[in-house]
Amino acid sequence: MGTTRRAALPLATALLLAVLAACSTPITVAQPAAVCSSPLGTFPYRLGDGPSNHAKRLNSKKWQDNNSVDFLAPPGTPVYALVDGTVCDPAKDSKCVIGKTPQELKDKFSLNSFYLNGADGKQYYYTHLQSIAVKAGQKVKRGELVAYVGAYNGKNAHLHFSVDSGNVCSVLTACVPADSRRCV
Repeated sequence: MGTTRRAALPLATALLLAVLAACSTPITVAQPAAVCSSPLGTFPYRLGDGPSNHAKRLNSKKWQDNNSVDFLAPPGTPVYALVDGTVCDPAKDSKCVIGKTPQELKDKFSLNSFYLNGADGKQYYYTHLQSIAVKAGQKVKRGELVAYVGAYNGKNAHLHFSVDSGNVCSVLTACVPADSRRCV
């Protein structure tokens, strides 16, 4: 019986060492697929100014709410469509943005900004872009490349993103990492 125990000792030691080695090896767990999208794809970017809700004066009697957020990102960072929709040409489409003159909209569209009329009924505004990769009237799918981040008025490069007919916080909260959230 003593011989059997001595013979089993090296085997038990080898098994113990194998178990210990396995326990010290880092385990990689696959991350679940994202349940939402963001205009910058994955989120290595922090939020800058915003979310904010401010009013812009359209004329002597009319104001327009602007619910927006800034995503700080290096110039040239790809920007993606948050939802399926159609790129809006404000100079040709009176439904593009209500409450503004065609010239105001044309100027805004040409200043490296564009509107996306989402299939969800909301309108998304992307601005401070280095360049736009889509054309007015073009249909886009969620996650499709639409532009590249730029800088505006001497500020750091960022994507200024807003949602009309909806709260930017309710649209983005699930997509923004908890340490970057400023939505309440």
